[in-house]
Amino acid sequence: MTAERRLARIEETLSPTQLVLRWLAQAHAYGDIEPYVASLLDQDPPVPPLDGLAREAARGARSATRGKRADLVDAAVRSALRETVFRYELVMRINVTTHELLDREGLIDAALSANVALLVCEDPEERQADPSYLSRFATLRDLLGFRVIELDASQEARTIVEARHLDGHPALFPDLAAAFEQQVKDTQTIADAALHLAEFAGVRAALPTDPEAASARTAELVADLVEPAKSEALDKLGEGRQALGIAAGWVRTKLGALPTPDAKEQGHH
Repeated sequence: MTAERRLARIEETLSPTQLVLRWLAQAHAYGDIEPYVASLLDQDPPVPPLDGLAREAARGARSATRGKRADLVDAAVRSALRETVFRYELVMRINVTTHELLDREGLIDAALSANVALLVCEDPEERQADPSYLSRFATLRDLLGFRVIELDASQEARTIVEARHLDGHPALFPDLAAAFEQQVKDTQTIADAALHLAEFAGVRAALPTDPEAASARTAELVADLVEPAKSEALDKLGEGRQALGIAAGWVRTKLGALPTPDAKEQGHH
């Protein structure tokens, strides 16, 4: 058996997770998502990575069920496609939402730190004459503390999702992962400075972090990554009704508990 055929045999035995992780390692070699996408567009013709992953997943499922009934083969192929496309979509969602978070966080940090600086620079006599000064300072300090908690929850949610669906492998492109780490440090530095400045100005002590609230926020962020990826995967596989059901359930959790149509009808009787 030639080396090429041996490699093909090995690739046929890769699980959906292994297929996606192999692709992810190749993509991560570009450092960031932009040069990776540029490399795809340079191909003639461009080949979307998901197309190749789906073909390999289907081929592997057929190989694993060779000789079995057609319905069993079809079910195995469908399952492999779902698992593969879901993990691909999950990786892309993790990277896109992290990019968006960093863009937003930089602006938030700049705005909050500028407002803290304005408070610190206020004339002492004006501070004493302004009954809202201490409460405004406390609000800014607490908002910066919340940003630290939000970044920690985002990182924890990503770690949970990677452990569950990617065998613990990091989904972020290396350059983006480094940018996230730097943002965490920057936000923590600004929050610590605000904490000390507020204390020096006589602002009331900050309330301790609520572990249950932090845990609930992490769980929410996990769902924000997983549920849309599931819905997108099913939609791409032509399972629109199931995709819509998952998307609707996720939206309901974002908006709060909403009454079902049945519940509304019962309310009218």
